[in-house]
Amino acid sequence: ITAMPGETVSCVGCHENQNSIVPPKRVAASMKAPSKVITPEGGVRPFVFALEIQPILNRACIACHNKGSMDMRGEMKATNDSEIKKVGSWTINPEEMDAYYGFSKSYLAIHPFVSRQGPEADALVMKPYEYHASTSELVKILKNNHHGVKLTDAEWRTLYAWIDMNAPFHSSFRQYDLNGFNQIERRKELSRKYNDFEVDWVKEIEDYTTLLNSKPKVEPVKPPKEEITYKAVKAKHWPIAAADAVEMQTSLGENSMELKISDNVTIKLRKVPSGEFVMGNNVFGHQCAPETRVKIDKPYWIGEIEITNQQFNVVFPKHDNRYIAQMWKDHTGPGYEANRPLQPVIRVSQREAVEFCRKISEKTGMKVSLPTEAQWEWACRAGSNGDFWYGNSNTDFAPYENLADVQLEKMAVSGVNPQPMSKDNPWFRYLNFIPKVATVDDGSMLLVEGKGYKPNPWGLYDMQGNVQEWTRSEYLPYPYNPKTKEVSELKTIKGGSWMSRPKNAIAAYRDGYYEWQRANNVGFRIVVED
Repeated sequence: ITAMPGETVSCVGCHENQNSIVPPKRVAASMKAPSKVITPEGGVRPFVFALEIQPILNRACIACHNKGSMDMRGEMKATNDSEIKKVGSWTINPEEMDAYYGFSKSYLAIHPFVSRQGPEADALVMKPYEYHASTSELVKILKNNHHGVKLTDAEWRTLYAWIDMNAPFHSSFRQYDLNGFNQIERRKELSRKYNDFEVDWVKEIEDYTTLLNSKPKVEPVKPPKEEITYKAVKAKHWPIAAADAVEMQTSLGENSMELKISDNVTIKLRKVPSGEFVMGNNVFGHQCAPETRVKIDKPYWIGEIEITNQQFNVVFPKHDNRYIAQMWKDHTGPGYEANRPLQPVIRVSQREAVEFCRKISEKTGMKVSLPTEAQWEWACRAGSNGDFWYGNSNTDFAPYENLADVQLEKMAVSGVNPQPMSKDNPWFRYLNFIPKVATVDDGSMLLVEGKGYKPNPWGLYDMQGNVQEWTRSEYLPYPYNPKTKEVSELKTIKGGSWMSRPKNAIAAYRDGYYEWQRANNVGFRIVVED
């Protein structure tokens, strides 16, 4: 990276270990020619939300989302009025702008559903796909058939590009004079002097605006209302009252076991009885439907809590959960700790989880694996046919699960060595954006040690909160088929995490990530089968 003529700087030293090199190995990218860079329609230009994302919202969203907190309107028009927030010769209708910092209402409505790190987050290089678009709730909503909304291939590419760029809005700045210099012209001058070329980003934006204005006006599209009905499914002796579920487990005799995996580290498991239940959720629909009657043929052991850093380090001693990013600058530390010994392991791929199970099997002589999707949901429900083992989505989850609650307001921080900001701070409404249930306080902001909340009737903790969990099942469309030989690129994860609202943590909820993907809110627990 050239800083000034004759000078070079490197990311190595801060973002990677300066005493190591990239491992010399053959990778897929090294075995093919570089991909051709394709100039987008309208030419090279800054990525401006109102010009790139707003047209997608105008076509696909505003037919329904046109009022309240999810108002996604954002009219674009040409103007020379210097009193209106503007860049180049375009602006958003001032009635649809946020008066304090100039964000559009549509941007403020949609950006909270994009997963990304803060401006000065964890200094270490991120794991591949840790903040990929697939981890964003916005993409999950659209992929799961949100009221029939369908994006074109071009719209998907634009949306993914926006997320990859950290969901920007302005991508430009307004001109003002500093020390007698026109800042836009000064930037051009320095670019010519030190880079031997000039970028006129104002003209690039103006040219693209002219192109958009020359096209027919984008008309909102409201998908036809879908009437999807699923056949009701019943199972014998289902649901099971909590007291009866406890009795089923008690009747197994010894139902608690400790698996010794090193001299001073054990994994505690609880025995889960066999039975039959209705898996999935017809009401939630989408990837969780249709429901299926599933039989669990024999009892099995499952981890009482999620695998911890301490336990995972027995097999992978170099694994480090690192930190959860702070949403601010001026840090004096790398973020919020996620690497304490008894916190659940995260940023672990399904491949690594499977390898952990294989190694523990070798050490103990027992059959250790990840649970199937059905084993996980049966153990989670513990007899309940509700959204949660303790009730439904509107039940106060504070005593039971670590989910997205009012504690996440503390993620809105400021200052050197950032601390939670006052709600009176004008920045608060911008940084307090993580979707949450602000009327519930479960006492935890981020992932915590196991056993901090009440267990379900089978003695299992954090099944629907704290961190999501890998299974060994393929991520395939329902109805669930335990005998399928079909393979998917994605593997199934279950449960919710500290950043999940209840609707994304119900017992039937499922999602899919690549088997090599490491997310900052996904861990796992093990099962042992006879």
